[in-house]
Order: sequence, then C-alpha cells, then structure tokens
Amino acid sequence: MRREKLQAKGVTRIDDPGRHGVGWYARVVYRGKTFSKYFADMSHGGTESAFRKALAWRNATEKLVGKPRTDRTFTGGVGRSRTGVPGVYQSKQSFVVAWSPAPGELRREFVSIKKFGRQEALKRAIELRRKREREQYGRPVTRRR
Repeated sequence: MRREKLQAKGVTRIDDPGRHGVGWYARVVYRGKTFSKYFADMSHGGTESAFRKALAWRNATEKLVGKPRTDRTFTGGVGRSRTGVPGVYQSKQSFVVAWSPAPGELRREFVSIKKFGRQEALKRAIELRRKREREQYGRPVTRRR
C-alpha cells in the first residue's frame, strides 16, 4: 500500500513524534458510546502494518457492537430531529426523511402534515426511514430515543 492510499473511515493518522507518537488511531462510535485504540507504527511493524491492524480492529469492533459496516455516514440522533428518530425531522408543514444512499450523497423525502395529519405523517415518515435503512443496511439501524 502506498502511504497516500492509507485512509479509512474511523482510522486517523497521528504524526506527532515529540508528544503523542506516530501511528494510527482507530475509533468506533455507535449509539452514544466510543471505542478506540491506538496502533503505534514501531510496535506494530511499520506504518502499513499498523494501518492494517487498526482497520481490522475497527471492523471487528463494529461487528462486536452491532454497527453496520459501511463507509456511508448516517446521523447519530443529534441535531434537528426532535421526533426521536434519527433522519426524521419536521420542516414547516411536513416531516422530512433523510438518508445517504451512497458515500457523499444525501436524499430526502417529504411526508405532508396537512395531507395526513401530524400523527399519521410522523408514523409514515418513520416507516419510510426504516424502509430506506433496510434497503441500505439490510435491517433498521436506528432506534427511537
């Protein structure tokens, strides 16, 4: 592997020989918890080897905690959503369902509150969000807070 190609979601390069060391920092954030581990170049057989070990640790940790393996970003439940469901929020007279079908892409669909009423529109929006999650990840991945 060439050094320029060494990049992955959740794996960050640390190049600070004076203070923190030189290596890779792997992190998995899921359902409000953060799991992390540092892989120093010297103790893990060099830059590329440390990167591969950090990547393997990230993948194994995601599997262990039940996080779907994807390079897509998806909401963690903070921000605009006051519905209790990440990716579903109210905007004026509709509920917005947002999701990422591919890395760097964002899609939205709207469910009218005027047409369905607030409760029915929210129910339909949540069902639509779950449908999109099943299409992307094979199962619903977010849960109501």
